[in-house]
Amino acid sequence: MDSVVAFHESPGGDYASRNCPGQAVCRLGCTEECRRFLADNARGVRLRAPLPSAHYSRSESSYGGLVHDEIYKRLFAFPRMVEDLMRGFAAREWAAAIDFSTLRKLPAEYVSDEMRRRIGDAVWAVQLRDGGHVLAMLEFQSRNDPMMALRILVYTGLLYQEVVRNDAPVLDSGRRLPAVLPVVLYNGTTPWRAAREFADVVQPTDPALELYRPSQRYHVLDEYHVAEEQLPGANLVTAAIRLERIDSPSDLVRVVDLLREWLRDPEDNGLRQAFTDWVRRIAQRIVPGEETLAAEMTLEDMRMSVVERVSEWPKQWLREGREQGLREGIEQGVERDRAEERVLLERMAASRFGADTAESLSSVLAGITDPEGLAEVGEWLVRCETAEAFLVRAESVRGAGETGDRIGEA
Repeated sequence: MDSVVAFHESPGGDYASRNCPGQAVCRLGCTEECRRFLADNARGVRLRAPLPSAHYSRSESSYGGLVHDEIYKRLFAFPRMVEDLMRGFAAREWAAAIDFSTLRKLPAEYVSDEMRRRIGDAVWAVQLRDGGHVLAMLEFQSRNDPMMALRILVYTGLLYQEVVRNDAPVLDSGRRLPAVLPVVLYNGTTPWRAAREFADVVQPTDPALELYRPSQRYHVLDEYHVAEEQLPGANLVTAAIRLERIDSPSDLVRVVDLLREWLRDPEDNGLRQAFTDWVRRIAQRIVPGEETLAAEMTLEDMRMSVVERVSEWPKQWLREGREQGLREGIEQGVERDRAEERVLLERMAASRFGADTAESLSSVLAGITDPEGLAEVGEWLVRCETAEAFLVRAESVRGAGETGDRIGEA
């Protein structure tokens, strides 16, 4: 019997590939081959080797593939996320024509007349103020797909079939179809290069045939490459983009502070929890600790844990630096670590208390040469409620270092 490659779910919820003889099950539906035969077997799909390369890239990291889809499908199940996406990005120029109070989620699974199922990521219907409708069709991508324009065209046709088959209320009195706004949210690190217009993936032909060539365009939000000045404020999609771009604890603290400010309304509790779960995954990766961050932690708890863990780094660096010095006699690396810690403390102070506080702190930190002192400043950064109190404590740490004393509790 032919060898097949399948994905099997692990206890942790991740998927890993393996080769096995005989029948195997693919539960992902992550490629066109999967989707084409998904209806044939209630449990999944049997695929003959060789397996499409897309399968191998879906379980690589916590920011791409399956987990990316999981996070985004959860976030974009909330109308506020869709509204922020359209207002700030996909429909920025004509958002005033949309009545966002009418947003409603539609099924994203379509069954063609041949009973072959296609699975999209999210579809929302919204009414225009002039009485028409728009269907926002969202696709979440972590890699370039050269045939994305074709996929969008196929999904649009299947969506229209479902609208007609179900006599959906988005049809007008003449049973004409609503407009479709296809949006691809792409979080890959390389720029999006696939054609955005279907006509661009069709061979050039005789001008007489141009009238018969389908034409459709889709909007791409290339999250890693959209310019900072194009990110609107008080917009949760902006927060999502900044979470995608995080590469330091101070970046994470800044985004958490934005989320705390933008998600104050009790009506946003579900969306707040979705962001909190995502933040927890990121925090566990960039500031790992001996204990896993608890699932019941709030954004406020998460922020405190990140800052506290970072404040412990100088102590760890001191231990490691001393061991390295004993082994190799290298002091330069330790001093470099201290300089990096000073920069990190300044950035965190700016995030919590503002740029003026960070500027004042810079001169104070320059006079602190021992890692214990830097660690103590980090602790006061967490514990102090005001910038003034924090700077007083930081100055005390510098003074204690000069006299050889160490301050006590607040």
